[in-house]
Amino acid sequence: MPMYEFGCPNCGVLTTELCRMGENGEMMTCLECGHEGLLKHISGFSSLGASGGSGGRSCLPGCRGNCTGCH
Repeated sequence: MPMYEFGCPNCGVLTTELCRMGENGEMMTCLECGHEGLLKHISGFSSLGASGGSGGRSCLPGCRGNCTGCH
């Protein structure tokens, strides 16, 4: 199943969900404010380089190459 990003039209919180293809968010509930009916967002695709690089951004001190904590 693919990952999709949904936004709450009420409070603006974004959430990423693993869901079936074609999910539109209208039956989803915002975990922050409880609003029913989230909006599906088009999100950018990110790919790390072969060495586990930062995709052109500079890493923060302490990054060990996976960039999980610095981006």
